[in-house]
Amino acid sequence: MPMVISDAYRFFLPLMLMAELMMFSHAVITAFLARMPDPAFVLAAYSVAFHTHAVLGSPLWAMQIIVLSFIRDRASVLRLAKFALIFLALVTAAQLLLGLTGVGDVFFQRVFGVRPEVAAQAKLCMVVSIAVLPFSILRALCYGLMMLRRRTFLVALGTVVRLLGLAVILALLTRNHSGAVVGVTALTACIAFESLYAAVLGWRFYRDLEPQVQPPPGYLELWRFSWPIFFMQTAESGMTFTVNFFLGRLASPELALAAYAVLDSVVRVLLSPLRNLVHTTQTLVRSRADTRLILIFATHMALVFAAIMGLLMIPWVEHLALTKIMGLTANLIADIRPGFQLGALLALAMAGAGVFRGLLIASHNTGFIAVSAVLRIAVVAVLSAAALWLGMDNGAQLGIMALIAAFAAEALLLGARLRRLDRAPRRLFVDPVTTPEPPAPGATRC
Repeated sequence: MPMVISDAYRFFLPLMLMAELMMFSHAVITAFLARMPDPAFVLAAYSVAFHTHAVLGSPLWAMQIIVLSFIRDRASVLRLAKFALIFLALVTAAQLLLGLTGVGDVFFQRVFGVRPEVAAQAKLCMVVSIAVLPFSILRALCYGLMMLRRRTFLVALGTVVRLLGLAVILALLTRNHSGAVVGVTALTACIAFESLYAAVLGWRFYRDLEPQVQPPPGYLELWRFSWPIFFMQTAESGMTFTVNFFLGRLASPELALAAYAVLDSVVRVLLSPLRNLVHTTQTLVRSRADTRLILIFATHMALVFAAIMGLLMIPWVEHLALTKIMGLTANLIADIRPGFQLGALLALAMAGAGVFRGLLIASHNTGFIAVSAVLRIAVVAVLSAAALWLGMDNGAQLGIMALIAAFAAEALLLGARLRRLDRAPRRLFVDPVTTPEPPAPGATRC
């Protein structure tokens, strides 16, 4: 059945709710940490640990995209789970190295320029966050089963479970404990709750699959498809990692890291739904007509979220979001404000990059996505280095400028690649050929 634009809205809107609630959980953690003694040090430790964990765990966070492309039957689900466990072992070893040895002290102090006490908190966070990894695999497999059946409402409901669990956990932990490890512990526990919910509901969809309709994908086939996706996800996390690296070179690194951590958490809440343009495009696009509709839909989303970011420039909205809800000090708000003023541009760039990635993944042309991932990191590094050389000292503004440039460069590169691949004689997607019905007996042809 041909896709209509309402299909995209029905598929995307629950995912939008899921992304908003998921990233809202990160903002809630940041808000709790910002109310602790020495919030700049606590937020700096949480930020560098979280983003290091996100970079190392990128192959596991990318499993959602891979699952959507390869689930066919129960055998394929089991093969995907075994494929993910290989990377689980590698990521766990890397995090243990940083969390339990002197390598972590050297890494956090020299790479991010933080003080020894901040590095010590970050190391503890790295050890605790290992528990997130197996739950992320379980969640990816179960949510993949739901998305393929277009039950995205159930996915969104799982994030509600996550947020409710987070509220309870933070209320209990913050009574007698403080420090960055409280945030990581709460994040780990709420993802565990969400994954168990996904497993309970996902079991029904798994049982509905045929035991085996074709041979499961080989590990080499999975690797050929997946490694560019891993690069893409690594770049997604690596951009913020790279920004944090340069912020650690500013005169007041802890303040810069804290300001960017808060800005990043709010931007994730407001713009994270745009990342689901990849899943929506990947799942729904099957023809050139679908491609035209998804581009229209992506334009709608880009404009809507650009307008949402623009609302933060209204003084009373800013006061409500940053002072009343986030509980930020006046100094942090002053540092963050210039970054928020560029938020609409970030929304436009993210939408373009997301829909173009989805089109390449839907057509199984993933190789060039790795090139765009390297480009994103390079753009962030070059722009951040140039900003430092020019004397910019606002961490939040520097960070968001780097992200805008990176996503815009990726959108231009992937858009050009799609045009090149779609040239005749071979096109990425073709409209289905319909055979006209034969004339009725006795009918006269004109």
